[in-house]
Amino acid sequence: MNLKDDVSAGAITNQADGSGWISAIDATAGGAFNPDPTSYTYGRFTDQGLVKVDISDEAGLASMEWDIAFRRYVARINSGHSGPSCVTSARVPGTATYDSITAVPDGLTFRTDEYFTESCELIPDGTGLEGSPATALSSFWEYPGCVQMTGNVYVIELADGRNLKLTVQSYYEPTIQQQCQSTGMVPMTDTGAANYLVRWAFLP
Repeated sequence: MNLKDDVSAGAITNQADGSGWISAIDATAGGAFNPDPTSYTYGRFTDQGLVKVDISDEAGLASMEWDIAFRRYVARINSGHSGPSCVTSARVPGTATYDSITAVPDGLTFRTDEYFTESCELIPDGTGLEGSPATALSSFWEYPGCVQMTGNVYVIELADGRNLKLTVQSYYEPTIQQQCQSTGMVPMTDTGAANYLVRWAFLP
């Protein structure tokens, strides 16, 4: 997982979206081809938006202060192999849209971040990219040749029992993301990769 002992410089900003938020997360971590990336960018879900938690990867393994973390195309939640908390996530099955979800659907299967075997081998997420773990949120994207959004919607239960709905809208700059969605390809440079837009809202 290449965890680090520094704190990511990546920012998190929020824009109100009805009763929820669109959060922009800088998870660039020094660039796509950097052999020594910085830490994940960590955040905590609050009534004021997704608030950055200034913590390193190594400290995050023992911290209850964060809920979600991003670096490049990997998103983690604070549970299981990622951290000591009990944040869980469930993908909403079928074709339900973000806007259609107004309460926690019945019958969801929640999971923690479990991406190592008992012999400590990494469980891949199926994209074919080396070192990409099967985290609880890894199905937010697929890789036909670029990081393409699946449109999957998740319900996340936090350690305090609150629930929220979440979908990842883009990984690249929005116009480049549209190109990826329609063609499966992006330019070689200036894509804005790993600058996420995540839409989310607390559920009653």
